[in-house]
Amino acid sequence: MTNGSPGQALLSVQNITRSYGAQPVLREVSLTIHEGDRIGLIGRNGSGKSTLLRILAGQDAPDSGLVTRSQGLRVSLLAQVCRLDGARTVAQALEDAAEVKRSMLARYNALVITLADEALTTGEQARLREEADSLHHALDLADAWDISHELKRIAVSLALPEPERPLATLSGGELRRVDLASKLLQHPDVLLLDEPTNHIDTRSVEWIEGFLETYSGSCVLVTHDRYFLDRVVNRIVEIEFQRIYSFPGSYERFLEYKAVVEDTRARTEDNRLALIRRELAWFRRGAKARTTKQKARIGRLVDVQEEGPPPLHREFIFEIPEPGPLGKTILESRELGFRYGDRWLFKGFNLLMKKEMRVGILGPNGSGKTTLLRVLMGLEEATRGRIVRGDNVEFLYVDQGHEDVKPTETILDFVSGGAKYVEVNKKRIYIPAYLEKFLFDKSSVMMPVGNLSGGERNRLDMVKKLLHGGNFLVLDEPTNDLDLYTLRVLEETIEAFDGCALIVSHDRYFLNRLCTHMPIFEPDNTLCTLDHRLAEAG
Repeated sequence: MTNGSPGQALLSVQNITRSYGAQPVLREVSLTIHEGDRIGLIGRNGSGKSTLLRILAGQDAPDSGLVTRSQGLRVSLLAQVCRLDGARTVAQALEDAAEVKRSMLARYNALVITLADEALTTGEQARLREEADSLHHALDLADAWDISHELKRIAVSLALPEPERPLATLSGGELRRVDLASKLLQHPDVLLLDEPTNHIDTRSVEWIEGFLETYSGSCVLVTHDRYFLDRVVNRIVEIEFQRIYSFPGSYERFLEYKAVVEDTRARTEDNRLALIRRELAWFRRGAKARTTKQKARIGRLVDVQEEGPPPLHREFIFEIPEPGPLGKTILESRELGFRYGDRWLFKGFNLLMKKEMRVGILGPNGSGKTTLLRVLMGLEEATRGRIVRGDNVEFLYVDQGHEDVKPTETILDFVSGGAKYVEVNKKRIYIPAYLEKFLFDKSSVMMPVGNLSGGERNRLDMVKKLLHGGNFLVLDEPTNDLDLYTLRVLEETIEAFDGCALIVSHDRYFLNRLCTHMPIFEPDNTLCTLDHRLAEAG
């Protein structure tokens, strides 16, 4: 991580504005990326983070303002939507990504051979040697001397699918990891990563952290992983109310800065209101605008009133319909096992759920975490073992798959099939009012879902699933694409939930805060259950 004064400016946006229809997302925003920058870009869902990354990458243009890039600058963007050709295989996609490195290496090797020619003039030798030295430096920075080794290292570290598989046959998580690998292999001067830790297991996340810590280029990343932010970034840039605010240091330092900023805003507003009260009292005592001083004083009162308070975020909650009570027996598994073909995903798993237990399930991708959830709920049959479920248990399952929606489908159609009222636990719920608690205005229920950001769509999908109610939460990767504020609200909701919870997540901070027990998938397909926090378990 680079400390001290910033390096050379590589990429900047100056006073850019970007709107979608009549709705401005970014307004006169300026940002400069320097050599050595590790920028954590944060902000609420829909604040314009992905829009700014697309503009920086040259994939979108601002309505106004200026974008400046250094000559020959190479920029790569890991977007939320994969743009790789589905007809290519995993191996072909990685080879495509490494093409620039291969071209550099081939040119360098050709120069070495040419420089051995004794017939070259002194001037030709000097010119070719300068090019060779420059390429040698670039190959060092890109770690491009052994490309085949680099391909294998990244494929193993990110647990990529088999090389011969076509991209069109991959799951969303598998495709995401291949897309990330392709961007890392390109080794651009500026690497833009939009939620790089989504669908990545803990071991791979830690590898990415180490990769970025020693990365020779600059990077801007959007992520909800607070440990990731703390370890990798040296600057936090927040988009708030269509503006940008830059804070030096880690995410923990940012929180300290933010607390001071918020405190200053609050004191400034208190002073403004106190001034209004004093001036109004003076005015009501019969002040007349007869002298220049009195006119100025009345003018100042008008200005301060018109200035208004600082903008405030609307608060929201993840409201879950009131659950029914759990009985004495909740959920118990005995020597539970599940085999897929010739492979055991897990075996010998014992669990006794008690009231207020929150169990976080850890393990690498493909280890069987989602299958375990489905077996425990009775959606899939166990290969061996026994499960006892209480008669009063009502599972509230929020899976990680997002339903396909037509971009033209309205919010109301998506959530309730167009109905304004639904009945949950014998209670009638008015959907527009329910949605408003999740920051979807009553007036927006007829808005097309296609107008929402990725994070807003994820929040809407969660709203729909939470609406079904239940007394036993089952959450499979609930944190993907949620902003940091929404994550805090979700954490508080789960902590206050009067029931039990099973949670699969790669977000280490999220699990540490919430879970009382943590089954961990071991290499021998058994699950080791811990009754303390991940941080304490090491």
